[in-house]
Amino acid sequence: MNPSIVLGASRPDFLHEETLADIFRISARDFAQNTALIFEGREVSYAELDRWSDAMAAHLYENGVMPGDPIGLWWQRGLELHVAILGIIKAGASYVPLDREMPAERVETVLSEVGAKGYISQDKLNVSCPLFSVVAQPGAHDSIHITPGPQPDNWAYVLYTSGSTGKPKGIPIAHRQICHFVRAEQSVLEVRNTDRVYQGFSVSFDMWCEEVWISYLAGATLWVADAATAKS
Repeated sequence: MNPSIVLGASRPDFLHEETLADIFRISARDFAQNTALIFEGREVSYAELDRWSDAMAAHLYENGVMPGDPIGLWWQRGLELHVAILGIIKAGASYVPLDREMPAERVETVLSEVGAKGYISQDKLNVSCPLFSVVAQPGAHDSIHITPGPQPDNWAYVLYTSGSTGKPKGIPIAHRQICHFVRAEQSVLEVRNTDRVYQGFSVSFDMWCEEVWISYLAGATLWVADAATAKS
């Protein structure tokens, strides 16, 4: 080994048999009344976001989405984007996040290449897989079916590179990998459940995961920027 290389401490305690769905559910239990998301004057608590995303997962499951299925996501910034991602995760599927400003033709190419079993969007695309929308927020007394969740070695998401060096490539990330990363980075950032975290990165960029999943792990509040603010 090169003596100039300095390695960080070995932290096997960050390796858990868990998924992103597990991480979120635990925070929803422990910080139920904490505000999870703020967007343009709207707020949802962890308990409300948990129920809403459970309803989204049930909707996907009832429409044929199975554990392991890649599901495209081409949706604008807002609460519903987060509901969609949590719903895909809770259904055991993997999300394929695509920036809303990406051309439709590029989105169609990605969905075809990744073999998407469906996609969530406000617009119809020229692809063979079904189109889903985000379900409305359920009422307090609505019954929601809890779907089978993912396993640690299932894909959590597939992130596409920018293609600046050639053809864009899809990189699948398993739950075990992203959960390890989230716990490791939280040991440095030490986000608290009383913190408000600015969420400005595009959902198609890997830094989105740092803003969002670390905040969910900590039970913090995400202040979601609109498109104009994010570009500022």
